[in-house]
This record gives sequence, structure tokens and C-alpha cells, in this order.
Amino acid sequence: MTVRIPPSSQPRTSQTSKTETAKAPPKPAENKVAAELMKDRMDLFKTVKAPVKQLFNDFKLPEKLGSQRTTEDALAEMDSLFLGPETNGSSEGGATVVRDAPNVNDRRDTGGGLGGIDLGGVLGKGKTPSRKEASEAQLEANAALEQEQLAKMSPEDRARYEAVKQSCLDAGDPVAALSLQKLLFEGKLPGEEALVGGGTLLEQLATAADPNTPMVEGLDRGAFLCDLVQELATPSAINQGSVGTCAPTTIAIDLAMQNPAEYARIALGLASPSGEVELAGGQTLEREAGTVLDDGKGRSNVQRLMGSAFMEMANGDRNYINSTEQGDGAWSNDLDVLYEAVWGRTMSDKRLLTAEQRAGAMDIIDTQLAAGRNVPVAVSWGDGYHKLLVTGTETIDGQEYIKYINPWGREERMPREEFEARLADINYDPRAQLQAILGGLGGGSSPQPKPTPSHRSDSDLDRERLQRYTQVRG
Repeated sequence: MTVRIPPSSQPRTSQTSKTETAKAPPKPAENKVAAELMKDRMDLFKTVKAPVKQLFNDFKLPEKLGSQRTTEDALAEMDSLFLGPETNGSSEGGATVVRDAPNVNDRRDTGGGLGGIDLGGVLGKGKTPSRKEASEAQLEANAALEQEQLAKMSPEDRARYEAVKQSCLDAGDPVAALSLQKLLFEGKLPGEEALVGGGTLLEQLATAADPNTPMVEGLDRGAFLCDLVQELATPSAINQGSVGTCAPTTIAIDLAMQNPAEYARIALGLASPSGEVELAGGQTLEREAGTVLDDGKGRSNVQRLMGSAFMEMANGDRNYINSTEQGDGAWSNDLDVLYEAVWGRTMSDKRLLTAEQRAGAMDIIDTQLAAGRNVPVAVSWGDGYHKLLVTGTETIDGQEYIKYINPWGREERMPREEFEARLADINYDPRAQLQAILGGLGGGSSPQPKPTPSHRSDSDLDRERLQRYTQVRG
């Protein structure tokens, strides 16, 4: 059963600003292909904002218990909670919504709002469990599996895990505790180290949970930790909210998928009293004014901090103001600056004005996906543009689709032909392109570029680098 969210099921808040109210998303106009929208070569990226979330009540209690229960069973049930059921509904942008994940800061997860829904008088099925109640049941059912996984850890890491889990439970959020369990079952704990300064994902989360770790005044540590754990367990639930920060949010989603420890480290830096954190590229990222307390824009504690700070770095010489949303939006050439800073290596981008350029961009997407990369792209969306993170392709009934994460906290797909027609720009890792070309020429893998970003938006960038690497390799 799917219904629209009532006010009591909106994202939880800690302290709402009296001067700001959430904006309703604009109604999109009829879709136009990118070429039509870009005839005037707009200087500014006209953004679109996330609509109100749908409310799902399809949460089920564990079916297999005891020795019959496997980690595969547990993970499948977790996905039904964290992602919501498969919807195959139509999105505002004309695509197909595959999964529309509930907000990680949904007040119902901590006991607020509706809780379980009484369907007895409607469908004769009685009361379905809330996500909170279903999470509590799954945590209990997974206890033996959890202990098996923890037995493989060092005593220090087991203690860190238990401390983070207890902090989530103390915050009244069993959904977050179950998200931590998901990270454990997927083998992501203790995890790889962050790009800067080391520290595994589990160490970063334990630092956030530690009451001795200083945080900026006014930020609820428990809510921050719970939002962080859930976003790392389910990156496609990361939601830009009712602000126009789709471009940098795609980079945040990609980072959460590729290096969750670095995502956590950056979030912790922004949540610190200084609000500063060094990025892999050497730049200092700073917390934006007005992002500590809830501002009514529907974002998680993490995305309120990170999305705003990323937007400031990604929008060129414009100043981003969180309260008014002035300075939002970014084309690929400006977003490339943030992309390089976050990963600490040179990236590439292209603006797409012709059918030939869009066809070439689709080739780049195919190469990037084959190399295991996600691809941030902009597409025409209603009367504006929207940034998406391409994650794969699939063929259904002979029709090829592009799969992507919409930074509205959604997994979607779009027919390949339509997706190509609407492409407006692309950001990508040039190393995958070079390796593919050099591999095809029998040259093997290309050397790794030095981690000192040097921004360029030249369309001949890949060709110049290929020539240089080929000369070096003889």
C-alpha cells in the first residue's frame, strides 16, 4: 500500500528555524531534449527540487528464524525496509522509479508520527508493523548471525561496533542499528581506510559515537550518527531535500558508495566545532552558515552540512547561501572542481550541445561503467536540469535502460534512447577511458596520475593525455 506522507511522517527535526520554511517543489513543464533547452547556452544551471516522499507500509516481520536464517535472508529483509518495495511508478521527470527509499531521518523511525498502520477496517489484514517495529524484530532475529560476524573481528573492533550500535539504540533509532548490522553483513566493517589520515569506516563511526569527540554546539550527536550510518548502508537513500543541490549530492552519493570511510570523515569534520576538513585534493572544505540546526528543508543532519558545503565548492565564483538557496546549481565544469577535490585526482567533464557529443558521452558512460565507475550526468528535466548518478544498465523485454540514482533518494531507470536525447553534461574519470584505449592498443594499463588536481574542461583533454602517455610508454 502506498500513500502520500502526512505531516506527522515528515523528516524528524531537532530545532527548526523560525525564519525558514520548506519550499514546495515546482511543477515540471513538458520535457524537452537537452539540445532545445541549451540553445540559449544558459550560464546558470536551472535546478529542480525533490518532491514529497511517498509513504510505504509494506514492512514485514522476519520470516525465517533460528538456524534456518541466513545472512542473505537478513539482507533481503533489510532492503525491503531501507529501500522500500519495488514501485515501477512514473517519476516527475518521466522516468521509472524502481525504489523510493524512505527518508533516513523519518520521525517514525524513532517513535514519532504514525507508527504501525491499522488496516483491519480497510483490507482485513490487521495492523502492519512500522519500520521501527520491523527493524526491532529483525535485529532480534539476526542476533546469532551478528555474533558469527563479530567473532571474526579483533576485540578492539568488536568494542567499536557495540559502542556505535548502542549509541543508535540510545538515540531511539533501531533502523540505524539495523543499518549498522547491514554494513557488517555486507563485509564493509571494519572497512577500508579514508583517503586522508587513515581510519577505517568502523573507526570513523566509533569516533562519531564517542561522547568525547567534540561537535559543534546545537548538533544532536545521536541523530547525526544515525543519519550517517543509514546513508552509508543505503547510499541511494541520500536525499538533497527541497534545495537545488543535486549536482554536489551526486558526488556525495558516489563517495558513500566508493569510499564510505571518507564520506564519514568529511561529515565528521563538518560537524566539528571548527567546521573545517581537508579534502584528498588538499583543499579545505568549510561548513556553511545556517546548516547546524534543522532548516525545514527536509535534509538529513549529514546532508544539511555536506550538501551545502559541497555546493559552495562546486558553484564557481558564486556564493551559496543556505537560507535563500542563492548560488545553487552547477554545470559539469564547475562540479569538476569539487569532483577533483574530493577524490584527489584529475577528473574530466564535457558540456553536450549536439547529438554527436551526446552519442560520444554515452560511449564514455559505457566505458566508465565497465571499469566499475559511477558517472555524474546532467539531463533535461521539466523546464530545468537535474544531475543524476549513473550506476549501470539493464535490458527488459528487449529494451535497454540506463540505471541511475536520483539524488531525491530514489533508484530509477530510463530508456537509453531517451536518456541520450536528454543528456546535457557529464563528469568522469579519464583514467578509465585511457586504460580502455591503451588496453585496446595492447598497451596495458596506464600510469596513475599524481593526486594533485589540475582543473581543465578542454574537450581535447583525453586525446592530449593519451598522446602523452603513449609517448612515455613508447
